[in-house]
Amino acid sequence: MNISAHWLLGEQGFLENRTVTVQDGCICAVADQRLPGGLQAEYLTPGLVDAHCHGGEGFNARDFGLDEIRPFLEKMLASGVTDFLMTLSTGTKARMRHGMDVTRQAMALQKEGKLGGARIRGVHLEGPFLSLSAAGAMQTSAILPPSPAAFDDFFAGDEDMIREVTLAPEEPGADELMLHLKKKGIQIQAGHTNATYDQARHAFACGAGSLCHSFNGCRGIHHREPGVVLAALENEHIYMEAICDLVHLHPAILRLIYRMKGPDRMMAISDSTVTHGLPDGEYHVEGYDIVVKDGVSRTVQGNLDGGGAYLDQAVRNLVSIGIPLDDAFLMACRTPARRLGLDGLGVLRPGAADHLVGWSKELHPLFAVLDGQVVSFR
Repeated sequence: MNISAHWLLGEQGFLENRTVTVQDGCICAVADQRLPGGLQAEYLTPGLVDAHCHGGEGFNARDFGLDEIRPFLEKMLASGVTDFLMTLSTGTKARMRHGMDVTRQAMALQKEGKLGGARIRGVHLEGPFLSLSAAGAMQTSAILPPSPAAFDDFFAGDEDMIREVTLAPEEPGADELMLHLKKKGIQIQAGHTNATYDQARHAFACGAGSLCHSFNGCRGIHHREPGVVLAALENEHIYMEAICDLVHLHPAILRLIYRMKGPDRMMAISDSTVTHGLPDGEYHVEGYDIVVKDGVSRTVQGNLDGGGAYLDQAVRNLVSIGIPLDDAFLMACRTPARRLGLDGLGVLRPGAADHLVGWSKELHPLFAVLDGQVVSFR
């Protein structure tokens, strides 16, 4: 199958008039011309990769059944996301175990070709080892002190599914847990943290490789205590997640992260939650009340509860504030795939997976090619 585009996203930016040939689930050739016939698009990019997604449209990653997941996976694919991590927020052992178990079942069905939509690439645990002082909308009663024993009590036997754990690195016991996770090959991310600058530098030296939804759920920058955010900004090796809904972060802050980190270390995420995409109103979710107003979800106390833009809208938002189009896309596909060790994803080159998306001039998804199948959105 041939897919041609006016602009194809290479690993360093857009290339004009290219054709990708896919066969047996992978890219077998990229031609430097636009061939007639086949699929056509203005832009052709790798499928977007969302490293931080809790749900949306009424779907909750931590509390769902298999009958509820199909529409959500299809919605994710329609937003240009071909691959993502199911992100489980902090909850009781029973609720987090439930989320893990059903996610495993869903991944098995996808492997068998019995469940479509965006592909689940594993689990991101956002907690329960967080700071009570930076809990945000997390369930504070379920936050635990970090320790290898507590991690194993919750998640032993599921390490093969867990790709990343977000934790507060300043909490007593965090060093031992980070070492435990490193030995298991699990990525570590600092988040929901009140870490000082020195504590954050220590955590990055111990193996924390990224910062969860930067500036949100973090100690802020102060001129006498620069905190975890500045420690991440100045470390060229650290990735930084960014919610790009233009509510969680002011456009100037998004541009600051971009200028400091560049497209190689800034990652666009949705952080979408169960109420994203639902009509304005009041909802009871996971034991607490959420108010959606003007498309923004908040707790009744006023804390923001998850992002308000899937990754296609995140790309459009980044472009609208002056981020170059190619870099906006790279931060939503190549960079998160690289950070998570998802080899063969986030790139368009021979040998890579055929997870790609065609876009209109207005940057809306037209179609996705995924494991040899074409899914049209128009």
